[in-house]
Amino acid sequence: MSLLKIMRLQLFALLALLVLPAAAFAVEAAATVDLNVRSGPSTSYGVVDTLNAGEVVTVGECASNSWCYIYQDGPNGWVSSNYLTPTSGSSGGSSDPDCSLSLTIGAGGTPSLTLTCGSGSTPAPTPTPTPTPTPVPAPVGDQACFYTNNNYGGSEFCYGTGTLNSLNATFNDRISSVRVFGAAKAKLCRNSNLGGVCRLVGSDVPVLGGAINDKASSVLVFTGAAPTPAPVAPVTYSTGLLNLQQTYSADLDTGNIGGSGADIWYEAVTAVEKYITPQSGAKLSLGDGSNRGLAGCSTASYSGGRLSIWVLPVGTYVCVKTAQGRISQFRLNGYTGTTMKLGYTTWAN
Repeated sequence: MSLLKIMRLQLFALLALLVLPAAAFAVEAAATVDLNVRSGPSTSYGVVDTLNAGEVVTVGECASNSWCYIYQDGPNGWVSSNYLTPTSGSSGGSSDPDCSLSLTIGAGGTPSLTLTCGSGSTPAPTPTPTPTPTPVPAPVGDQACFYTNNNYGGSEFCYGTGTLNSLNATFNDRISSVRVFGAAKAKLCRNSNLGGVCRLVGSDVPVLGGAINDKASSVLVFTGAAPTPAPVAPVTYSTGLLNLQQTYSADLDTGNIGGSGADIWYEAVTAVEKYITPQSGAKLSLGDGSNRGLAGCSTASYSGGRLSIWVLPVGTYVCVKTAQGRISQFRLNGYTGTTMKLGYTTWAN
């Protein structure tokens, strides 16, 4: 066979190899975590897809910052190689992972197509050129973005000012980093409805750590000062009407007349000189005689001294700190003969 014919056959074989798809010379790799696929080689580019941990893709080129372009069934794009691992059996176009094809030019310009194995290295693949991506601008307005991995990686969602009383399965007990934009701040809580241990975030936090890392079940995004929690309704321990006869005592923790542990005594020194006298270590606070409720009675000034009934016109309220240490309040509703009619409420501690 002539030298010219040999050269033509070698060139035809070379051309046939050069038109093979680029993926035939690429390397397969698997994602080690749930991994965002972005439109460019950094986190400043938008997310076009998400790989599941263990999902296998084909790696094309890699940039100097360790971001690599991948091919997959979904949208192709860029991922961080820090979260990729080669699959077993990955190769550069041959059944032997240590083999590669190369073209050399011999003496007199004669081409030679060679299969190199062993110490030879597979040439870096050349992927299909991709358009220059346009960076996605940072979120506009006051909002916070939450991520399932440290350093703003993994799955993400952003939320404007408002409350999410429960998170879905993707993010519940999985948030590991937070970014805030504009004047936004975030509050993350371990329980739903902003309950349990909470943490306030006023700036970007690449690693939450501590008691809230991978523990948040509800979030609040706000601006300015943190919203004041809604007041908790007082819990009533005992309440009712009392007919307190002259010389008798009453227990405001139980609503009983007489017996040990009484809190107030309707003391009659004479037919005219009569008092409400605290008993068993209880204390009284008249104040201005108005209805102060639990909040007002909790901050009142108390005394162990007795109160003359002449400073207690009908309609007067008196705060009581009971012998059991609870806060109580009674109202003088009126009299029937020598019986004092009271209405009272005692709150739980």
